[in-house]
Amino acid sequence: MRMLGSTLGAALLLPLASPGALAQDGETLVLEEILVTASRRVERLQEVGMSVSAFGSDFLQNTGVNQLTDLEQYTPNLKITPSNDSNGTSYRIRGIGSVGTNSGIDPSVGMFIDGVYQGRAGMSITDLVDVERIEVLRGPQGTLYGKNTAAGAISIITKQPTSEFEYLAEAGYDSEERMELRGMVNIPLGDSDHAMRLTAYGIDGDHMYRNSFNGEGVNDTNKYGGRARILFDLEGDTTTDGFGQFILSVDYSKEDTDCCAFATIAYDGLSTLNSPATSTPSAEWQEMLGNNALGQPILRYNDFETIEGYSPPEVDPFGDDYWFNAPLGNEVDVGGAGLEWNRDLESGSTVTFINAWRFYESMSMFDGDFTAYDANQTTTEIDLDQYSSELRLTSEGGETIDYQAGLYAYKSEMDSIGEFEQREDLLEKIILFGDITMADFSPGGSLNTDTNKYTTTSYAAFGQAVWNITEAFSSTLGLRYTYETKEREGTQITTPAVPFDTPPIAGPDIAYDDDRSDSALSPSLNFRYFFNPDVMGYAMVSRGFKSGGYDQRRQALGETGEFDEEISTSYEIGWKTSWNNRRLQFNGALFFVDYEDFQAQSFDGASLKVTNAGDMESYGAELELTYLPAVNMMFGSALGYNKAEYKSFDNGQCTIEQSFEEYYIEGGAQGGSPGTASVCVQDLAGQPIDNAPEWTISSYLQYDHELGSDLLGTARLEHSYTDGYFLDQDLDPNLENDDVNLINLRLTLSNQARTWEAILWGRNLLDEEYFAIGLDAPTLGGYAGITAPGSTYGITLRMMN
Repeated sequence: MRMLGSTLGAALLLPLASPGALAQDGETLVLEEILVTASRRVERLQEVGMSVSAFGSDFLQNTGVNQLTDLEQYTPNLKITPSNDSNGTSYRIRGIGSVGTNSGIDPSVGMFIDGVYQGRAGMSITDLVDVERIEVLRGPQGTLYGKNTAAGAISIITKQPTSEFEYLAEAGYDSEERMELRGMVNIPLGDSDHAMRLTAYGIDGDHMYRNSFNGEGVNDTNKYGGRARILFDLEGDTTTDGFGQFILSVDYSKEDTDCCAFATIAYDGLSTLNSPATSTPSAEWQEMLGNNALGQPILRYNDFETIEGYSPPEVDPFGDDYWFNAPLGNEVDVGGAGLEWNRDLESGSTVTFINAWRFYESMSMFDGDFTAYDANQTTTEIDLDQYSSELRLTSEGGETIDYQAGLYAYKSEMDSIGEFEQREDLLEKIILFGDITMADFSPGGSLNTDTNKYTTTSYAAFGQAVWNITEAFSSTLGLRYTYETKEREGTQITTPAVPFDTPPIAGPDIAYDDDRSDSALSPSLNFRYFFNPDVMGYAMVSRGFKSGGYDQRRQALGETGEFDEEISTSYEIGWKTSWNNRRLQFNGALFFVDYEDFQAQSFDGASLKVTNAGDMESYGAELELTYLPAVNMMFGSALGYNKAEYKSFDNGQCTIEQSFEEYYIEGGAQGGSPGTASVCVQDLAGQPIDNAPEWTISSYLQYDHELGSDLLGTARLEHSYTDGYFLDQDLDPNLENDDVNLINLRLTLSNQARTWEAILWGRNLLDEEYFAIGLDAPTLGGYAGITAPGSTYGITLRMMN
């Protein structure tokens, strides 16, 4: 058995194969072998000691997955959380991730497209048309992958140009009146091995819901994009003495939607101003609160009803009607260019050099109080340019010592502008002292504008050596040194100027000019042993790193909002096995990850803050099984268990009720409001992390049946289960998702060669109702969230060669 080079980790297989793509050895049926590049060299997945789930082009075609957000239904311990805009998207692996709504914090899960790191999670809006495979690497990837991979990495590899003519044409329409078009053409350039591959997509969907306040549509879909990849193959060109291969890539994607609106979950929560948020507060709260410490009456929801002259509609978060008055929008432009050079040396090693420029522009706006009352609204603009270079030398593999070594450089400049507008009706209700309200200082309302320019520069040197001690036993040692600097220039300006400091609503003018630097060594050690050619076990330890930074939002006077770096250390043991003459694969891993100074992000209904939470840990297991009972049938299942909880976090976010109890009852209010002046914190040590379900289970059964001499029918039934989990850091029971069971079904008719397909499909056939995200509704009280899609049905037609 030839031993390929290996790196650290635990490899887990989510099946790529399908009954129509199975290999046969004589009369013996076997599962198709899967090749991955998770360790930055081509290897069989069953021989790689790394925690990675792999999704190939067959999988994407068989499941109809065209957006990254759909992958969480198939991957153990992966949680992808959308938001009201693409910028707020977060990717979580084993419970760990960062929300992108604050420009000052980097992702905990690194996103890579064709080897290029993407600086913001929102840069992944591109469609998955013509993708070779997607690899989800669980756990820290501190040795070989770019930057900021404290929790894991998601790597998207698009298809390369080939010397054969190819095409793809696809059209789809669904029950939400959504039209999708995709296309690809691969064009050989002359008689050489040079080639060009062009892809494009367009998606247009009608508004799914209605804003009953103004009659306008809400939550539509409108995006398009394209990619061009040109291969210059000079490997065998005698005039260049084998100069290698160049791949030039250019891409662009645009999204412009009225999406996504927050639905009101409940109005009966407490306001973050200074009152219960109901028109008829409970007797208990009436007795406890009554008037505030200075004798003013407590603001109630019916005060807004009286001022505005209308009442809110009944709460129906999963209905078709929303109710808000501020503009809603999400505009994104993302793209760039990259050049990859690969050259094989006489020694058998390969030199790889990747240079890339990426840009990301985002403008989003939404109703900051999530109602039609004239309270506040929020707008955020982001403009990012990034440049990266990576030089890597990889040995041929199969020797006693296999190695990789390289250098990495990254620089980004990100400008952001955030506007937080408070309307006059709201300011009249914020009592500062005596009879004085905030409106007395800001007649007509107030506007807080934050401007920030972040410059990030990162350099790294990395290396990895695999010692193949015997044919069956190998050890891998890796090390990465990272030096990273961050510079922040910015301002916080409130218009009109006010003489008091109440972040994030208002305060004195502040100018920031800060910088910090972080450095880290990220080692990894892996041991791998083949008990026989079909059974492999491994053990590993690795460390990940994410640099510190500065909070984007307004801070109290004298505070910079600076937070420190995040360090993760992962311990893992796992196995890769094949049984029953390679018709059954059973892979698994057990893991424990320890986080120091975890960068937590919280929203208490008034402000969004980034703090170092303290220590946190995540432990559990991932088990995956694939079985081929017959030539025309395949079954697969994947199970993830993840217990993610804080070890220490004494400054956790309070629930609104806790803020009221401390502010009014225990401390005795002296004017102001718990939403703008609260120092309430809770100790979350031993408590679970939000957006981290303990159990995730997915299964599928796919069956092919010949229909006559040239037709093939395929049925695929899928089920995924997600355990209940909290939606917000404060662990408020009002913001908790119940268990979710999703059923998907696809019926495909094609010819035997599969050059055309007609597909009828349905997703979430049980019409499960649950929230993608949830949070405290600011100012007026209650809770709000973004709902996940309900049942959707559609048809897809596809032609290809």
